[in-house]
This record gives sequence, C-alpha cells and structure tokens, in this order.
Amino acid sequence: MQASVEKTSAIGRKVSVVVPADTIESAVQKRLKQLSKRVKIQGFRPGKVPMKIVEQQYRGTATNDVLGEVIQNSLAEALEAESVVPAVQPDITPEQLAKGEDFKYTATFDVYPEFDKLNLEGVKISKPQSEVGEQDIDKVIENMRKQQLEWVERKRKAKNGDRVMIDFVGTIDGEEFVGGKAEDHAMVLGEGQMLPDFEKGVNGMKAGESKDVEVVFPEDYNEELGGKTAVFKIDAKTVSEAKLPEINEDFVKGFGIDSGDLAELREEVKSNLETNLESQLSSTIRQRTFDALLEQNDAEIPEKMVREEAARMVQEQKNQMIQQGIDEKLLENFPTPEFETLKPQAEKRVALGLLMMEVINKEELKPDEDRVNARIEKMASSYEDPSEFVNYYKTNQQALAQVQSLILEEQVVDLLLDKADVEIEEVPAADLLNMQ
Repeated sequence: MQASVEKTSAIGRKVSVVVPADTIESAVQKRLKQLSKRVKIQGFRPGKVPMKIVEQQYRGTATNDVLGEVIQNSLAEALEAESVVPAVQPDITPEQLAKGEDFKYTATFDVYPEFDKLNLEGVKISKPQSEVGEQDIDKVIENMRKQQLEWVERKRKAKNGDRVMIDFVGTIDGEEFVGGKAEDHAMVLGEGQMLPDFEKGVNGMKAGESKDVEVVFPEDYNEELGGKTAVFKIDAKTVSEAKLPEINEDFVKGFGIDSGDLAELREEVKSNLETNLESQLSSTIRQRTFDALLEQNDAEIPEKMVREEAARMVQEQKNQMIQQGIDEKLLENFPTPEFETLKPQAEKRVALGLLMMEVINKEELKPDEDRVNARIEKMASSYEDPSEFVNYYKTNQQALAQVQSLILEEQVVDLLLDKADVEIEEVPAADLLNMQ
C-alpha cells in the first residue's frame, strides 16, 4: 500500500491511497470462496457450486464488500503512519476499479485546529460582584403586588396607568384595512402597547365617549401600512384604575407564608434572589472568561462539526417547543433556519468545546468529587425528599455525568481566571437579574 498526505488548508487534509491489485484480487477470491460454501444456485448442492459460476454471479458483491474493508483498514493504517487524527468522519472518493488494476481512493477531512494560547495570562477580565439589598427585596415585593392588582372602574377621564376598554375601526382613504379593527380591546395607557398617535388620542377619553383619531404609521411599520395615515374611530367603553393590594397579613399568606409575617416573606424573597444572583454571577464570569479565551484563539474550525452543531441547535429549539406543549406533529413543517444564520453561534460553540477539551487534556483535569457531591446536595435541598434526589443522581450515570460536566466546566473557568488579570466590578443586583 502507498499513501500520501496533502495539506489543503490550515486544518484540511487529503490522503491519497493506492492498494496493489494483487491485494484486492486475493481478498476478493477469499471472499468468493467463503460465499461458495453457502450460496444456493439451482441445479447444484450447497457448497458444490463451481467457483467460475460463483464468481460470475457474486464477484460484484464480493468486490464491494472487500473494498469497504480495504478502505477502512488501509485508511486507519495510513493515518497512524502519518500521525494524523481526523476531527470528523472522512469523505471517501474511490476511483473506478477494473480487474487487475490497483485500487485508488482519496479521503478528505479536517483535523483538529491548533490553538495558540490555552490560558489567559495577562488578559484582563472584569469579574462582577454583587449582593442583594433591601431595595431589591422591595422591588420584588412591589412586583408581587402588581401580580395581584385589581382594576376598578372610574367615571373620569383616562390617564397614564389606567386601563381603557375600547372598540376601534381604522380606515385609510375611507377603506378598512386588515388588522385595523378590534372589539373589547384592553390597553394600559403609558405602556406603549399602541402607536403614539393612537395612545395620545385615547388618553383623556371617558367611558361612553367616541372620537376619531388620526394615526401616522412609521415608514418601517410594514410594507402595506408604512408611512400611511389612518383614521381610527374609537369608542371608549370603560376606564379603570389599578388598585394594588395592601401589604398585610392576608397578602403575605397568599404567597404560602402561613404565619402571615412580612419579615418571613422578605427572608424567602431574599433567599431566592441570592440563589438567582449566585447563578447569574457564575454565568456572567463564565461567559466573559470563555469569550476572552476565544479571542486569544482565532483558528479555523471544521465546517462539518459546525454543521452538525447547527443541526443540534435546531433540534434543541424543537425540543424546547415540545416541552412548552407544542404538538410534535406541528413541527414537521417547522422552517429550518439557513445554515449561514446559525453558523456564527454554532462555530462559537464548537470552538469553545474544542478549546475546553484541550485545556482539560493538557491540565489532566478530572471532576472534583467533593464539588460534585456538594452541587448534588445543594440541588437536592429544594426537594421534599433530598435523600431520594441524591440517591437518584448518584445511581444514575447519565444524570451524574451532567453534574460532573458542569463542575469540570467550573474547574476550567477557575484555572483560566487564576492566570488572568482579574478586576472586581461592583454591579447592582437588579441589573444582573434584569429586575424591572
């Protein structure tokens, strides 16, 4: 066998292999002899069919079987001899084989990229630091009040913050248009639910009042209405004012605090916020660390791996939709995003995965068992029977592997941050938690 490796790009490789004709013929004849022992041909007893007839009928099948094995074995031998490790399954292109001729084929594939820097020595990383304050708890309590607000009808003009129930019909040049009509539409003034001209026209109306409001659609609104002027006939049916519940014993009990003690509710809110904040802080520094690592290593990534990752991203989206209750059959015609749209994110995910693998291998990292156990215990604490939860994770290899993977990722982050130039950044908890 003869083999040569050609470099087609930074990570692209082309292996050309030539297998001697006598090697192929010997393997084909061996396969035909094996077949002759079990083939059934009318007029002959099993195992007594002349080789000439066996070859006439089964040479093509035998040759195809042999070539498959030859490619597999010879390519593995060539790759080992040249110390080349494919990152993806090679694409095989065989030449047409004629009896008595050498068998030639090429294998094209990408190898793993070589990364320049597997640490963040000297790289500045801003590490967010935050803690839950009383104002954050107040904000959550206020949002809890808003979840229980009541709308009380008022006999006055509508103002910002009021909910107005309206019927409306829009026309352009005297003609109604699609989407310009509704009945019993509830809008809260000041929330920007409708176009500014429309909301301005409703503001100040009373229940039972009707008026025509001229509305100019923005140029970029849509192809049919952009830049046009419409007249909306608006009928105000009710004007209601928001009434928030008082923060009292009944309010507190409504959130599962049997004692009705506000201090106990605030402690529970604080605990939840701290858990979410810890998760967000960890997620933020992890993302910043990995982004910095990616910036240090601008390498070509195997496109086949990127395409496979893009396909996984599409499937992940479908799985999420199914979990949200969408019928799986409805997703059969789900429009698949173009690869070019998904490519940047898929490429980033693949590159990061390869980088992490390199760091883990180089540093010989293993999941820290103490951290794994601590994480499982922490996850179990919110369950009614923590011991049952812990036992499940410790006896289910797949579930345990997920936790081990998370811990190993955290260990990589810790290792990278240990060499980086870390700057502490004080950030309000409300900003990190996107609290409105």
